[in-house]
Amino acid sequence: MAFRLKITSILLLICICYSCSDDDSENNLRQNQTIIFGWFGDGLCSGDCTSIYKLEDNKVYRDIDYADISDMPFQGNFQEMENANFQDYVALINQLPSDIFSEPNGYLGCVNCTEDVGGLYVEYDVNGETKIWKIRNGQSPDYVQTYRSLILDKLAELNSL
Repeated sequence: MAFRLKITSILLLICICYSCSDDDSENNLRQNQTIIFGWFGDGLCSGDCTSIYKLEDNKVYRDIDYADISDMPFQGNFQEMENANFQDYVALINQLPSDIFSEPNGYLGCVNCTEDVGGLYVEYDVNGETKIWKIRNGQSPDYVQTYRSLILDKLAELNSL
């Protein structure tokens, strides 16, 4: 009986240690990742022509200055959105298509495009390495369509808070 209790205790201790280390690894990974995303208006836009958000350190932030996205990387004035739950938006990090990393910085599918038609902005940073993409309205590679829909859904949620 004492032997079974020892074995059970040891197995329980191993399970607890293993589960804690997984949580720590996942949290460290998320802490080293930042995604900035949003939409930008076309070149004729005047006024608030951007709506940009940032996910970083398990928090959601909003750019409160509606800064221009031509600065790369994006230099916004971010304020924490205390009414937004990070877990509701972490899919934007987890579902970023792997094919996108083979794209150069700039417009997806249209390197020489301008901001004249507006679109979506995605900036991803992991451990200090930054990639930046602009997804023009009506023009983007097929593999990014599901992700584009996800961004639009999350933007609608955030804009309603």
